[in-house]
Amino acid sequence: MWSCLVMTFFVACQQAEVNHPEAENLRLSISASITNQGQSPQSRYAGSDPSHVDFVEHDRIGVFMDDEPAVEWTYQKNSTAELHWKSAEWVYWPDKDQPHTFHAFYPYEADASLTAVPMPDLSEQDGTWANICEFDFLVATASQSYGTNGVVSFEDDAAFTHVSSLLQLTFKGDGDLSTAVLNKITLEGADIVTPSTYSFRASAEEAVQLKSSASADVLTITPSYTMNGADMQVYFILNEKESTTGEVSLTVEYTKDSKVYVAHLDGLAGNAFVGGTHQWYTLVIKDGALVISGASISDWEGGESLGDVEINGEKKDA
Repeated sequence: MWSCLVMTFFVACQQAEVNHPEAENLRLSISASITNQGQSPQSRYAGSDPSHVDFVEHDRIGVFMDDEPAVEWTYQKNSTAELHWKSAEWVYWPDKDQPHTFHAFYPYEADASLTAVPMPDLSEQDGTWANICEFDFLVATASQSYGTNGVVSFEDDAAFTHVSSLLQLTFKGDGDLSTAVLNKITLEGADIVTPSTYSFRASAEEAVQLKSSASADVLTITPSYTMNGADMQVYFILNEKESTTGEVSLTVEYTKDSKVYVAHLDGLAGNAFVGGTHQWYTLVIKDGALVISGASISDWEGGESLGDVEINGEKKDA
């Protein structure tokens, strides 16, 4: 009788293994990159080239499979020093033949859902390139079956893309700023840094959903930067155009010869802060007037320029 019980248990275990996806070795893994990076991308946010950004070690993303909760994946090194993604918990394919939909987002947030992924708080930016990676928000979607190796590929057409708009301002170290100290830079416009969530269930035009109860229209940094004839670069990530209304203004406060001046510019870029674009404006202050002397808009991922924009500004009394 004991032999029969053991044999019955053994057969039952075999059946359980056959019916469980783990027994078929259907463990899921992923590969991922940011759009248009080529074969050998630079480390993300190294240097100052917005068109060359990619994931680096310890970055964390969340991945939804169909309607299941998001699983945390971390970019890290293995024993052979190759970078790849590791999941916080083992993930398995439900089957080997059926296609499944995967939605991914960066940075990882534990309380994310398919209809409400928390986006970074843009109001905490300090304008530096080293700091910008904390506010970049990326998404990706892939639909596929197990294939030959069970790897979900967030590459090529399914690669991660930037959701918000990157604004780069170059302040020329000539004119009024040649010997000045740049004290304060302020951007103001409806909802430009209002806290937001992202929905994978909404249309592309409505995916970014503002938290109207926490509207934030002003972003100010205080670099206290001495120009000394050299240019200064500042970077901001702003909510995309579809999520904001009205124009965006720029105010610059600087000290020259122990006196404080304020220059103001309305209608910066005509509020053309389209999601996924890199807006780059070169500014100079002459005779108290803040002037954009050159501008371009391109895809953040290094695509073709969408055209130069020329805007003149006049000084506004403080």
